[in-house]
Amino acid sequence: MARWRRGDFLLAPWVLGGRGSAGLPLFDEVAGAAGLGAFRDICGSRRKDYLVETVGSGVAIFDYNGDGLPDILLISGSRFGLPPHPLLPAPVSRLFRNNGDGTFSDVTYASGLVNTGWGMGVAVADYDNDGHPDVYITNFGRNALFHNNGDGTFTDVTNEAGVGGGNWSTGCAWGDYDGDGRLDLYVARYVDFHRARIPPPGAGGFCRYLGVPVACGPRGLPALPDLLYHNEGGGKFREVSREVGMGSTPAAYGFSVVWCDFDGDGRLDAFVANDSMPNFLWHNQGGRFEEIGLEAGCALSGDGRAQSSMGVALGDYNNDGWMDLYVSNFSEDYSTLYRNRGGQFEDVTFAAGLGADNLRLLKWGTAFVDTANRGWRDIFVADGHIYPQASQAGNSYRQPNQLYRNLGDGRFALEPTEACGFLQRQSSRGAAIGDLDNRGAMSVVVNNIDSAPFLYRPAAAPAGHWLRLRLQGTRCNRDAIGARVRVSAGGLRQTDVVTSGGSYISCNDIRLHFGIGAAAEADTVEVRWPNGGAEIWRGLAADREHRLRQGDARP
Repeated sequence: MARWRRGDFLLAPWVLGGRGSAGLPLFDEVAGAAGLGAFRDICGSRRKDYLVETVGSGVAIFDYNGDGLPDILLISGSRFGLPPHPLLPAPVSRLFRNNGDGTFSDVTYASGLVNTGWGMGVAVADYDNDGHPDVYITNFGRNALFHNNGDGTFTDVTNEAGVGGGNWSTGCAWGDYDGDGRLDLYVARYVDFHRARIPPPGAGGFCRYLGVPVACGPRGLPALPDLLYHNEGGGKFREVSREVGMGSTPAAYGFSVVWCDFDGDGRLDAFVANDSMPNFLWHNQGGRFEEIGLEAGCALSGDGRAQSSMGVALGDYNNDGWMDLYVSNFSEDYSTLYRNRGGQFEDVTFAAGLGADNLRLLKWGTAFVDTANRGWRDIFVADGHIYPQASQAGNSYRQPNQLYRNLGDGRFALEPTEACGFLQRQSSRGAAIGDLDNRGAMSVVVNNIDSAPFLYRPAAAPAGHWLRLRLQGTRCNRDAIGARVRVSAGGLRQTDVVTSGGSYISCNDIRLHFGIGAAAEADTVEVRWPNGGAEIWRGLAADREHRLRQGDARP
């Protein structure tokens, strides 16, 4: 459990960044003590003969019952035609209620949020603007939309809503792409997968890893086109990908997706991390889309290669006002930091010091997170190979997770594993960040394939002060997804956006967290709402959550 108490964040500002490499670990891993230890992301057999058994699942942090405490949803895969193991829990995604004392209780069946499919990704948002967060889960098979009834229970409304998809969906994200005040849904898809047609491990040209026989794919297998569901209102959706221009681009092996207005034109664009193919950047031209990843500079690595992209972190790492991308990639390659220069991206990985410490690792869930409340966002990465046979090729299946410290000058430095507290190695997949204790310190939840999850809780309170912002739209979507927030405090100007989706097919706490160092308040908080209006709040006090309602700012 965490070794600090409420109020411990009121430490002197001059010890900013004094944890980690200085001695005390940044995080304690407390999943077992917190009540999450019995969960397993069950994904097929231990041999992993098929690609669908290897990619694992996501995680979401959100307040499902409105008690002000962030809860945890861990997505689970399944097995091919095998009877349930008598000594293992059923392969069902699990919802854990935050008890407010550092522990969580499994409320899956009581809540009705029961996804029995082969779970993949998750995104949470209030799609019908009724004040309660709803949950969309992608599956290998039929996807599922769970409507929040507002009383701590959910109803599966997939058929009525028309968002079942099919075959193999992966990442998903909510965003109002046409500005009508209703949240639409992007669903990335992966391989057109039919088990009977898949060659056995080692057969064919794309069934070996460094000479070792492994599960086949994705290369050599047909890709699936992504789906875009337009929210028609009244709980109904319509699939519109072709009519908005997305059908003109060949299908790719899609994994993670984020919505963001990358070029400042007031319209949400969509970035998709694709495996073994160029990434997509769907530029919003006013309700229609053009794929401009190559032109914008974020489809390939800086040396012109299509990488095997898994996850994506969205954040303004250098505090220049533009939202940047960190894309996690396969082993024997580096993950890529794309600096955003007004809608044009540049691969600055090596200049930022990020290109040399992760080549052997296979990178998945990732996030920009201010671990010390300094006003500079670090990078968390969850790692783990897809092939249990990786050791035969000189690599390892279970790998250490990583944290890169933001040095505040455009560069990062890898924190030692022991300094982070990332002592256990698993084959990690999805990851989500959030202030689980409402104390101004960000925790990380990691889903591990076939193993218990990790819950990394801060071992001590960050020295810096902080703000947490919960936005509520009145003329835009209620969750204010797509809103851009700029906080000026302590001589820094930070930018973030409200999103639902990203990491590796996961969903972070929707509340925005800003570390503000020694500042006792924010000078200004500017919110540009998704429908284009802007408001400014002044003098918001540090070390508390502020609920900002559209239309309530004073002149």
